Parts: sequence; C-alpha cells; structure tokens
Amino acid sequence: MTKWAKWNVYVLETVNGHAATPTFTQYTASDHVIHRGTVSTGGLGGGADRNLADFFQVALDPQHRANISFADDHVVSPLSMRRTGTDNPDDPVSFRVGVPYFTYRLQPPAGVVTVGSCAGVQGEQEVEDEGEGEDEQHDEMSFVDKQQPEENGTLIYHDPGQSLDVTSSNGVRSISYSGNCVSFIGDAKVNGQLGYQFIFGACDFSATGGIGSFSISLTGPAGYSYQKNGTLTTGFVKFHQMVQP
Repeated sequence: MTKWAKWNVYVLETVNGHAATPTFTQYTASDHVIHRGTVSTGGLGGGADRNLADFFQVALDPQHRANISFADDHVVSPLSMRRTGTDNPDDPVSFRVGVPYFTYRLQPPAGVVTVGSCAGVQGEQEVEDEGEGEDEQHDEMSFVDKQQPEENGTLIYHDPGQSLDVTSSNGVRSISYSGNCVSFIGDAKVNGQLGYQFIFGACDFSATGGIGSFSISLTGPAGYSYQKNGTLTTGFVKFHQMVQP
C-alpha cells in the first residue's frame, strides 16, 4: 500500500493562453489525498478504478482565485481517518471505501472567512483594463489591472530575442491614466528570479483603426536595466471593461 499512487487536485492557470509561448502557474488545490491506487483512463470500457467518476467544477475570478469542488473518496487523508458504515451520513472526517464524495478542501486556507456575510452585493460589477498581443519582433505582453475596490493586476511579458520572461509579483500598483493610455508599476520575477521592479504602459489605438502599443522598463540587482517599446501587430488593448467580481 505504501507504493500506491496518491492523487491530488491541481490548478494550472495562464493569463496569456493565446500566446505562442504561454506562461503557466501551478497550484495544489486539495489539502489531502483524494484517492489511492489506479484510476480508469479507458473511458466506458476502462477496467481500472472508477471511484472518482469524471466530475469536478471550478469557478474563477479576476484576482486569480479559484473555487473548486471535486470527486473524492477520502482514502488515506490524514484528516479522514474514521471509517463509517454504509448507513451513516456523509461526514468530511470519515470515509467509506469506494464511495465518491462531492467535496471541497477539508480545511480552509489561512485568512479565508467561512462564516458570516462575506459575499458582495448581488449583481455588482468591477471595472478593469486588459490587453494582450505581440509586436513585429514577436515580443509578447499580456496584462489586466483594476483600481477598485483596491489596486491589483497581473503582467506577463516575453522577449524571445533576449530570452527574457517577466511576470508580475504581488499584483500591480500606482495605476494611472493619460488620454487613451494606462500605466502602472510593480515587483517582478525575471526568468523566475525575484528582486526586480517594472514600469509598464499600454495605449489603445482602436479609435484610429490600430490595435495599441506598450512600453516596459525593468530595474534589478547589480544595476540591471531593460527597456522596450512596441506597437502591437496582433491582439488588443481595452480600458474600463465591466466584469463580474
């Protein structure tokens, strides 16, 4: 039994999935092993274990939070060590072998409110800016930002000529507008390394028949600096889009 496969639930997110080289971030969604042993990969004719069925659902929000529920038979979870009989009600700290559950994490992440009224007003919307695309040198950018209820956002940038990959870290701040352009700053990872800062700007040219432009500058350790301006040949830049929070 100690060598059996142990299954968890993972989330893989990208905000530039249409790019030639999209960037992904992976998270572990389950806080316990949801199944032990084999799973069926043979469809309706599969002969392996089908306890987990084929079910999960996920809801996403603009701040990259995911609400996930998934099939789970609770086997070998350290939080589910009490085995119940078939007549007992479903219990998140117990398990019945071969019985899948429709479940969430057994314990909430730190800081998550689980009681009381914490939901937003029904039907409320937020305003955000977004853009993605590449220029004629195949530099790729993707961003989303918003000012309310608090400043936040994400930036991803790739310069293939410099083998440079930039992702924002801890959101964005100091969002400001000038005409048809937006700019913001933030901390960044450069090729996976922390300790860098960026200034980013994007302009919307749709009113004049174009797509848009972008500018980015980076500073970092040991006097590192990088700067690039580009005009988009594909993609879009849109400001003040209404989205559901």
